[in-house]
Amino acid sequence: MSVIAAGAPIAVDDVVIRDTAAVAAGHVPVVALVGRPNVGKSTFFASVSGRYAETANVPGTTIVAARREIHLAGMSAVLVDLPGALSLGDASDGTAPFWQMLLAAQPDALLVIVDAGDLGRHLPLVLACRDLGLPIVVAANLSDEAAGRGISLDTGRLSQLLVAPVFRTIGRRSVGTREAVAAAIYRAAAFHARALRTTPFPPYMMSTVAAVNALARDLSKGSAAQPEPALMNALGARSLTPVAAATIALEQRLDAERWQIAAHWTAQVEARHDVPRPVNDRLARMATSPRIGLPLLAVLTAGVLLITMFVGTWLANLLGMAWSNFVSPIVTGAVDRSVPIPALQEAIKWALDSGLLAMLTVGLPFVLIFLVIIAALEDSGYLASTAVLTDRLFNAVGLPGRAMIPIFTAAGCNVPAIYSTRVLDTRRERLLASLLIVMTPCSARSAVVVAALAPFVGPFVALAAFGVILLTTIVSGVASNALLPGRQSPVVLDIPPLRLPVPRQVAAKAWFRFKSFVRTAAPIMIVGSFVLGLVYSSGANDPIEQVLSPVTVGMLGLPPVVGVALVLAFLRKELALQLLVVLSVAEIGPAAANLNQFMSPEQLFVYAVVTAISVPCIASMASLVDEFGWRSALAIAGALLGIGIALGTVLNVVLS
Repeated sequence: MSVIAAGAPIAVDDVVIRDTAAVAAGHVPVVALVGRPNVGKSTFFASVSGRYAETANVPGTTIVAARREIHLAGMSAVLVDLPGALSLGDASDGTAPFWQMLLAAQPDALLVIVDAGDLGRHLPLVLACRDLGLPIVVAANLSDEAAGRGISLDTGRLSQLLVAPVFRTIGRRSVGTREAVAAAIYRAAAFHARALRTTPFPPYMMSTVAAVNALARDLSKGSAAQPEPALMNALGARSLTPVAAATIALEQRLDAERWQIAAHWTAQVEARHDVPRPVNDRLARMATSPRIGLPLLAVLTAGVLLITMFVGTWLANLLGMAWSNFVSPIVTGAVDRSVPIPALQEAIKWALDSGLLAMLTVGLPFVLIFLVIIAALEDSGYLASTAVLTDRLFNAVGLPGRAMIPIFTAAGCNVPAIYSTRVLDTRRERLLASLLIVMTPCSARSAVVVAALAPFVGPFVALAAFGVILLTTIVSGVASNALLPGRQSPVVLDIPPLRLPVPRQVAAKAWFRFKSFVRTAAPIMIVGSFVLGLVYSSGANDPIEQVLSPVTVGMLGLPPVVGVALVLAFLRKELALQLLVVLSVAEIGPAAANLNQFMSPEQLFVYAVVTAISVPCIASMASLVDEFGWRSALAIAGALLGIGIALGTVLNVVLS
């Protein structure tokens, strides 16, 4: 094979020039983090910036670019965390290729993060980034795991081959991360000031080099045959040079050689030693084996729910007693003394006493506990293993096994899960997955099911409710697969190793999500309770209940007042239970905080299931609109409403 010498430039004047008007004032250098999925970019990003970033040990966690200004080693820069990509042209159906997102970040340098234990599969992306003509710094991340498998890298030799700095890093422990980012900032600043020139091409075959240069000349003259409009726009905006644009246009041809070069270079820099197989590898093999993995998945799922039920119920009772004995008398007394208007007085009590009590006894015990458990499972990498186990199940609903990742993510929150469907290849698959996602109980809906059933009817009834929801979701998925035209696309999923969760990261992730929940839910809960207080004190609730009663009473067999809570749950799903407690207290007094005094066990079961399945919350609805447009979003919401009411009606008839 005829090649040019390593590091030899192809075009003397090949320097990337960009319009940097959008960069922060003073032309602060921009460093973009690039890497394959599940290589630890977001953990790296959080480690350096000192602030939490949404992470999970599964592919597809980062679905939009995150930007933060950082100050390191006396230098300032903007750090951009980009979604994981297998190549510059990586794109799902209907979405822009990765290189366009990369250019939109307007980087002055790239920090390319690779897996130190799997260098051969990561180097092609490094070479593609280097071909853009931007300065690069390479972080050989997960080096502790590589060492555990007997793999060591000669980073000095790799740096010579790439003509770029290479750092050995452990992002989860913040080892080497600051040094790698500091080097990238320095190179970005030097490149922006034109004090640093890059060498854009590794050793390709001479015929390939000639083809790139020929296409670059045609692109610069505007005479290229059928050029991609996005490439021409980037050239016109001076975001790419002709040579860089040519490497993108010829990506398929170049990728074949990049993989050969990657294999050749990996053999030069990688040494492997015989070591005992790590325990986490053996555990991962067991977790993905159907004989062991499926029972383990069932036990873990039941365990998560039971822990949430028992611990959450205990905490809810404890907090409820403390509030009733110590806080409630102070709040109600202060309102009685300071507010002379009776109707306004009652409305404020609804908001500050009943509303906050409901928020406290549902949000803290159930939502927070569930978020901590889900964060630990995500950080361990176990969720990705479930994709292998459930592949056959998801094939039945027209989805690949890796659809399990966004759907399991939905157990925490439906919103990021909907955006995570971008890891799927076609719009059809994303629509099917999104339907299953909004039918999957998030932490808020799980809290409603658990808090409505476990304390008053029993934990096993709550498990039965989740079983009904699961069965309904599967049947709905099979039916949707039959109705939507198209076929499942073949998919290959990178399965990460199992890792011991880092307590600090688990706590930060759970607390970040819980704070987001509180910031969103608390104002809605307080304002909603206040409005309900005004409605009830004025008697305006009767007409509303009468309008809803054909469904609430006639079909679902629930008390009339429950319809108001179901409707307002569109704002936040956990409000369905919190407002139910508020409304029941308003109907029959403080004893109704024990919902057994207000509704029968059968009614509580119907209410919990209907709340979990019916119309998605407003945040999930907005995400569906953003991803698929109003028509598809309304179709999904309408389907859920119909399924929820139909299922509730059937349950009402059967249980009655």
